[in-house]
Amino acid sequence: MRPMNNSIKHEVLAALQGPTYNGKLAGKYISKIECPSCDKPEAFAGIDEPWVVKCGRANNCGEYHHVKDLFPEFFETWTERFQPATEEDRIKHPTAVADAYLMDGRGFELSQIRGWYTQEYFHHAELNIGSTTVRFAMPNGYWERVLDKPQRFGKQKARCVGNYKGLVWKAPKLNWEALADASQIWITEGIFDAIALMQNGIVAVSNISSSNYPSAFLADLAKTCGTAKKPVIVWAQDADKAGKNGAIKFARMAEKDGWICGAAQPPKKRDWNDLHQLGERFTGSRIEDYLYYGDLVLAKNASAKAILMYGHRAKEEFWFDFNGRMYWFNLNMEALNREIQTLEESGDLTEEQIQQRALQAAGVVKSICSAALTPLYFQQNKLTDESWYYMLVETPNGNSYKHAFAAKQITSATEFKIRLLSVVKNAWYSGSVKQLEIIMMDQMNHGLKTVETIDYVGYSKEHKAYIYHDIAVKNGKIMPLNEEDFFEFGKLSVKSLTQSPELTINRNKSDYNPAWSGHLLKSFGTAGVVATAFWVGSLFAEQIRAEHSSYPFFELVGLAGAGKTTLIEFLWKLLGRADHEGFDPNKATVAARSRLMSQVSNMPLVLIESDREQDKAHSKQFDWDELKTAYNGRATRSRGVKNNGNDTYEPPFRGAVVISQNAQVDSSEAILSRILHITVTRDHQTPDSKTHADWLNRVPIDHVSGFLLNVISAENKLMDLFNVKAAIYEQQLAVHPAIRMVRIAKNHSQLMALLDCLGKDGLDVFPEPALKDARQYVLEMAIERQGALNSDHPVVTEFWEAYDYIENMRASPLLNHASTESKTIAINMKEMERWAGEYRLKIADMNTLKNLLRSSKSRKFIESNKTINSKVLSKTVRCWIFENN
Repeated sequence: MRPMNNSIKHEVLAALQGPTYNGKLAGKYISKIECPSCDKPEAFAGIDEPWVVKCGRANNCGEYHHVKDLFPEFFETWTERFQPATEEDRIKHPTAVADAYLMDGRGFELSQIRGWYTQEYFHHAELNIGSTTVRFAMPNGYWERVLDKPQRFGKQKARCVGNYKGLVWKAPKLNWEALADASQIWITEGIFDAIALMQNGIVAVSNISSSNYPSAFLADLAKTCGTAKKPVIVWAQDADKAGKNGAIKFARMAEKDGWICGAAQPPKKRDWNDLHQLGERFTGSRIEDYLYYGDLVLAKNASAKAILMYGHRAKEEFWFDFNGRMYWFNLNMEALNREIQTLEESGDLTEEQIQQRALQAAGVVKSICSAALTPLYFQQNKLTDESWYYMLVETPNGNSYKHAFAAKQITSATEFKIRLLSVVKNAWYSGSVKQLEIIMMDQMNHGLKTVETIDYVGYSKEHKAYIYHDIAVKNGKIMPLNEEDFFEFGKLSVKSLTQSPELTINRNKSDYNPAWSGHLLKSFGTAGVVATAFWVGSLFAEQIRAEHSSYPFFELVGLAGAGKTTLIEFLWKLLGRADHEGFDPNKATVAARSRLMSQVSNMPLVLIESDREQDKAHSKQFDWDELKTAYNGRATRSRGVKNNGNDTYEPPFRGAVVISQNAQVDSSEAILSRILHITVTRDHQTPDSKTHADWLNRVPIDHVSGFLLNVISAENKLMDLFNVKAAIYEQQLAVHPAIRMVRIAKNHSQLMALLDCLGKDGLDVFPEPALKDARQYVLEMAIERQGALNSDHPVVTEFWEAYDYIENMRASPLLNHASTESKTIAINMKEMERWAGEYRLKIADMNTLKNLLRSSKSRKFIESNKTINSKVLSKTVRCWIFENN
């Protein structure tokens, strides 16, 4: 192994000993490393040159991983780490950064490639970002690779400038005579792959792309060779679908031009440069293996592939796939021996020809499935104890699909056939159970990866990562979904199983338009700023509850036309959710509400107003007390798990509750004290504010959804700021003379802290004067909420006013059935309803009253439906009992 740069080595050794891998120093090695493939603490790496982590379980795993794959963050800041400090040193070492990248990032011996490349700089005009590059000259231009955090550039991590059709990149030392004298020339896709092979003694060139047939290069090579024997062309393209298809296509084209062709393939989706960095020796049997894998790719039909495989493994029966189908090969030994004897007696064939013809005659190749399946990984949900095998299904027409199969669906031929037909049109399995078992076991015996799953979208506190459908963020690092439909953060592999809600999150920073904050401020004023603060806080609801035990609810109240829908729908745009406001809890079943509340994490759950004109006496109304436990992030409902035990599943509430109604919530003190209440009025509306509101309605979601990534990428910074500020504001509100309830002080202090997260020390979204007004607004909200809890609800006040009016109409009581000595009020609610109608007094419907009267403060509630002896009717009556102050 080659030496490792000291600064990188220090970080690698520290990470291998950290909590993720738990390695232990032992002499010249770090041992007891938890293997990234099998999770067993039996992997190890050398201390002096820790390039590769290898699992010591040779029979059960034996996987080896390059540390660049485990810790990519250590290999992406080349300019920052290796740029010479002074101008004088930069002049002396003009390729210092490129040298470091090629040596430590690609594993090349620089003495063999000096002068082949230059160090340059590329600036992306649209993204307005740049990076140092390493550049290689091409016949009509150049090819260069971005070095510094290439993921910032999306798919443009490398670029080729100039026309390279029909051409190749070849090393300067490879002149035409040297190429003509070679026995083989390997043609790779990547320049780094060609260099890796050359540093292992193989003559190689790069055709740059799997779609570029190097016709001009082969024509010039043929001229140079003349009548002499020409080299064998080995198509060493990438091991992906495009690379394999390219190798097949190019080999056929080259053979028509008179070239003898072969192919080579690296194993396990690695490329030649990967193998070089892992210390692979490109000699002897290893080269034979790679050429064998290549021959399998070039096989012209299923029988030809079967014969190749038999020659390599000498098994009498086995399965294989070819062109999107699965086949079973079975060799009849009696027929084979008989055929060999017959061919030997002819005396006209070589031993190899006899073997090939005998195999063709005695071997039976049968199609057993009209699709080809490859298990990608095992996915499991530890909370619900559910698991599946995630499969790649390829069909003869070139299409591919990915679907999950349950254990029973891959252990029963009938279940497998049904599942396969249900996910892929006209995909039939006609094999046996035994054949199915062998196919699956063969593909799963070599360390099938386990991917953890979550059944919601958003933040997973177990993984400390934000998991969305096609993007994930952990510790500020944005990760796209990989080709196998999961996210990898070092050792962590995770994905979300749900497809709802649908989010469109634009990663292109150049599309993001920060002007939205100005439009929102001018159209909704301080109320809009406060709502945005809560919305941002919802993205950290889990972290806030972990630190502060609770996260409040948010109520946005206003008359029709006040702009509630416009505001909420725009705030949803900031999170990538289009054309959505919320759901009506009164129109959803209990099960549906439970699922909706379990569907997201660190995102708002918006409850919108129901139809207040419906017949409430004949409809089941949503009880706000259902939300009580959501305040602390606990489950709102539990359900049984489908197994033979007594297990239950109680998904915690992971989101943030937002309530949008024309009238404020009617509920108990316990619920009202959990709510941050603001009112949006029509007073602020002007022609100018309408213009800005129209902008919010029209702005494309791609121009603002990047805000979500801006927020969660700054998670650590914002949470540190929030925790400091929330403690300060809570102390201030706790001593305010108008605020007596601790919960009110805590809730509103959190909202104030979130306002600071929108300022210059955080996201820098709104100017300080707007935030100052918003803090004062929140203080007034807290005082108003305390006052509301000190007094009766307006519905209760209205009830007692009606009661007093009726009782004062006559000298003797009409409604109070209690005796004078009891010092209580006893009211029969049916009588109250009748007398209120008699006097044409307005009171709320009985269902609403019965909910709210329990929190009565002016006359404290004691008991409901108690049977007493009425002093009014001289008989027993069922009454609600209150204190008579």
